[in-house]
Amino acid sequence: MKLAIIGASIGQIEVCKKAKEIPNLETYCFAWEKGAVCKDLVDHFVPISIMEKDAIVDRCKALKIDGVVSNASDKTSLTTAYVAEKLGLHTTPYSQLLKIKDKNWVRQQTNNILGLTSIRFEKVNFQRIKEKIFYPCVIKPITGAAKVGVNFLNSENDFNTLQIDEALKESDFLIEEYIKGREVSVESLSYEGQHNVIQITDKISTGAPHFAELGHNQPADLPQHISEQICKLIPEILTAVNFTNGASHIELKISPDNRIYLIEINPRGGGDQISNRLVTLSTDCDYIKELINISIGSYTYKPTTNTAFCGIRFLCEQTKHLLHYATNAKDYPEIIEYKYDGTPLIEQRTNYERNGYILFVSKDKKTKIE
Repeated sequence: MKLAIIGASIGQIEVCKKAKEIPNLETYCFAWEKGAVCKDLVDHFVPISIMEKDAIVDRCKALKIDGVVSNASDKTSLTTAYVAEKLGLHTTPYSQLLKIKDKNWVRQQTNNILGLTSIRFEKVNFQRIKEKIFYPCVIKPITGAAKVGVNFLNSENDFNTLQIDEALKESDFLIEEYIKGREVSVESLSYEGQHNVIQITDKISTGAPHFAELGHNQPADLPQHISEQICKLIPEILTAVNFTNGASHIELKISPDNRIYLIEINPRGGGDQISNRLVTLSTDCDYIKELINISIGSYTYKPTTNTAFCGIRFLCEQTKHLLHYATNAKDYPEIIEYKYDGTPLIEQRTNYERNGYILFVSKDKKTKIE
């Protein structure tokens, strides 16, 4: 069988490695050649940019590709869906992924799901946002990602002192009621309209105003009845937005009185090593292998069991107290990988502003890093 992997950046490394482990699977990676870190991890590298979707389709048709896959990237997920749909392979339709990227449309489709608490929201162009604003609220670009442009506003003074990138000021924004509580994300796999929750992740963030992510823990430390409720809600959410095949990363907030709110749906596996590394470390599910199996039409759901506790911490100004663990990793056996660029720690305002990370796994719920 032949597998097309879309993209050759860091996020696709685990996909390429896992695909090479599967017997009788020939791998073709499509990406712009400059900076293609996955180039030597596949059987064949095809230097076509992921933006040239029709050119990739033509080459895949000629090669008689059996599956198209990518993970943890909004850009590659769209190209993956486009190519797979044109080839008649397992995917969620490209047009549907475009809808799911629209946070306003997602709110409209999911705001009346039983068991999912609805919130107040308004869609407006940023230039007219003051006409619709209410407090306290969170504003975010309609199609944004990685927390870029996300801001918490508690008062008119917050709005008057708001700093937004000029490139976003012509964009549509969503104004959402601010909900207090803890944030979790849910990794799922879907196949032919059947949805299976694989893992729930505790998310550690900077909090207001930008909610940038400082780290993640798996499995989430939740009461059993909340975990069970989440596992019931996720299939309803994915069905409501017509997601049918592939990985999904859904962010939720749980209020102090245990109400569950939807933050957003991402039609791909979670980034920040959540789906690429953490799920496989904390469960008996080989997540990336199963994602590949979905793409080639050979997926069979198996119940997932938690097998360990794991997490990741991102190094930045807000986590400077963790730098000791990165520079002395050899003294902490639970640390399985770390990266620190050696530069002065920067304040994290989005998920792109980081100096490195610490990846750890343990059989014990609490580690020294905690």
